[in-house]
Amino acid sequence: MRPEWRGNQHPATQQQTSIQGNTMGDKSPKANQKKSSQKQSKASSAEASKKAAVAAKSAAGKKK
Repeated sequence: MRPEWRGNQHPATQQQTSIQGNTMGDKSPKANQKKSSQKQSKASSAEASKKAAVAAKSAAGKKK
């Protein structure tokens, strides 16, 4: 017995995509390096802005 298939849905293709998960996207080493450096720069800029805010508060408190 053959199950009913529609269009391009084949059992082998469905199994392969379910194992691999999301096949779209750039997973090259260069792209991974770029992503990690962007995360690092974002975190460091957030930390710098927090330090600047703390410094501004302490400077404002000293003026009074």
